[in-house]
Amino acid sequence: MFEELKRQWRSGGMVIRLVLVNASVFVALHLINLPFWAMRQPGPDILGWLWSTSNLSALLHRPWTVVTYMFTHWGFGHIFFNLLLLWFMGRIFEDLLGSKRVLGNYLLGGFSGLAIYLIGYNVLPVYAEQVAGSTIHGASASVMAVLVGIAAYRPDYEVRLLLFGTVRLKWIALVLFLIDLVSVQESANSGGHLAHIGGALYGYASSMVLKRKTGASDWSLAFVNGLERFFGLFKPKSGGHMRVEKPFTGKRRSDADFNAAKRDHQARIDAILDKISRSGYDSLSKEEKDVLFKAGR
Repeated sequence: MFEELKRQWRSGGMVIRLVLVNASVFVALHLINLPFWAMRQPGPDILGWLWSTSNLSALLHRPWTVVTYMFTHWGFGHIFFNLLLLWFMGRIFEDLLGSKRVLGNYLLGGFSGLAIYLIGYNVLPVYAEQVAGSTIHGASASVMAVLVGIAAYRPDYEVRLLLFGTVRLKWIALVLFLIDLVSVQESANSGGHLAHIGGALYGYASSMVLKRKTGASDWSLAFVNGLERFFGLFKPKSGGHMRVEKPFTGKRRSDADFNAAKRDHQARIDAILDKISRSGYDSLSKEEKDVLFKAGR
């Protein structure tokens, strides 16, 4: 089983990796807590070191929780529905926009959700009595950023749901967003729903900007490229081999030629995405899938 998980990590896409990280953290937390629960003894406060909080003073002492909170779940129902949505919607996102963008939306959606949660609890009078002790955890804001992001980018993309038949992504995203909007006022998990709204807003905004097709407006891709340069997340080290740079001997293209080629390439990608919207991903030829895969890298 461990070898299979390693194989999935190496050869699977970014969505599989995100699912594996969330599931691994969930299992590890429960395994650590199990003996303390069995002996009816208080266990270590691991969750307090992973969950984030609306208490700004406490947050300043545990700044890493702005990242760890979005990978940490405790309840089974919480992680099950989050990973179910991430699996189905994330794969559509990754197929259409690539692995880097799905990671970027996940992380930046989580940051956006936390930001809205912090603003709400520290500014709005309705949360004044809760701000000191409120905590937040789970991937919900990140998942909403992925779901709303792909729904905003391809609103008429159709999926088949077990009880509802064929439904367009825009209706799924709209229903879930409205549920969060209503639940902010009625749910005991009001802070969580605030974060969901923050994640959804990032997903929508990033896709609207991306659809403008301006070169410097791809927020999620730019963010992950920055992480790649800083941490080397996607490229393995070369192993110390010497690299010989060959001189450029071809004819350099003018700016006009370059821009024309770029427009043609984007038109090809748009045509492929339109075909997916009409007939689904499986209708693509191998060449079209390769073009889409390379564009998302």
